[in-house]
Amino acid sequence: MKSRFLILLLVAVCSLVPKVESTVLSKADDDFTLVKVADGVYAAVAKSGGLASGNAGFVVGDEGVLVVDTFFTPQAAEELIDSISAATKQPIKYALNTHYHLDHSGGNQVFAARSIPIIAHDNVVLWQTTKNRRFLPLPEELQKRRAEAAKQLSETPADHPENQPQLNRQLRRLDAMLTIKLTNPTVTFSKGTVHLHLGNRQVMLFTLPGHTGGDILAYVTDANVVFTGDMSWRKTLPNLVDATVNDWITSLDTLLREYPTAKFVPGHGEVATAEDVREFRDYLDDLRNRVKKAIADGLTLDQAKQQLKLPEKYKSFAFQNFATPNVEDMYKELKGFK
Repeated sequence: MKSRFLILLLVAVCSLVPKVESTVLSKADDDFTLVKVADGVYAAVAKSGGLASGNAGFVVGDEGVLVVDTFFTPQAAEELIDSISAATKQPIKYALNTHYHLDHSGGNQVFAARSIPIIAHDNVVLWQTTKNRRFLPLPEELQKRRAEAAKQLSETPADHPENQPQLNRQLRRLDAMLTIKLTNPTVTFSKGTVHLHLGNRQVMLFTLPGHTGGDILAYVTDANVVFTGDMSWRKTLPNLVDATVNDWITSLDTLLREYPTAKFVPGHGEVATAEDVREFRDYLDDLRNRVKKAIADGLTLDQAKQQLKLPEKYKSFAFQNFATPNVEDMYKELKGFK
């Protein structure tokens, strides 16, 4: 399960959808790139190998700030808060967990320590400190991995320094993981919509099924921007460990129908248009059709995993290591024993 953790979504309708013209503003070390999506709306796009892992972002109103997701580690969350302070003098009013996965909620403790309300789906309270333990090794294991990485670094010959950057990143990540304290949200809901008011600016929170069974999306009404969390991945193979793909495809159809001209901040990957959302939706549909045919042809799970190869048009997607696990999860869902 652990190797299958981390992941991005969403796709497009009409040819009139405008191109996303986001402006790269800054970055926090090697962890994320801050992108201005609209006036007062920012995406924090995670960088590979950094401490953020999943995307986050924030919305600035004239009476406060909403933070969308808290990254993987407290250090990255602190960096995000520093970026917010550089962008506005407005205080952080709310934080949101789009779902429970650790790469989107591991920084919760930073906001809890500041007494900032953390909003999430009801199910996140059930899963945040339980299911996430699958993805966060025990401190003893982390210390063991750290010692091994430190030993490798110390033994790296001076005339062969090519492995040093990777080992240093690994040590930094392990040190950051050792500081994570799984922290629950403080305000939850299970269905319908919640309207957050940041002064004159309004953000509508709503739920859709498909990715985990506890996902919340955020729509910035005046800016026409949707923060999707992992309900959307841009040019990235998704994590299906908790997913119900049949529901997910329907949810993406709903999203495309109701927000055809929006800009989308996915859980992984760059800021997206509806075309990107549709591309992701079509990947899920293609996966379902391929696995459904394999089952009809009598293939066992092992045979399906061996024989079903990723179509050429998706081979440029990130997280290629999810290709075979996606087949397995889809097979189990269709057979009814996932």
